[in-house]
Amino acid sequence: MARRVSRRSQEQIMMNRWWVRALIALILIGLAYGFASLAIDSGNLVEYAVTIILLWLGVRHAYSAIRFAISR
Repeated sequence: MARRVSRRSQEQIMMNRWWVRALIALILIGLAYGFASLAIDSGNLVEYAVTIILLWLGVRHAYSAIRFAISR
């Protein structure tokens, strides 16, 4: 039988590594911290919204990193 050819790109393969997810989570949480300081200084609601979205994405990637690290 012929071997199946992987149709996943190099980026998709890298995203399934726990340390890549952890790095992305740290970057997103750092950006959320930066936007939170800007939002507190200026009182802009858009910056608060960006902070919440970045924090949510960061926590989601951190959870994925932990899940990948434990499962392997």
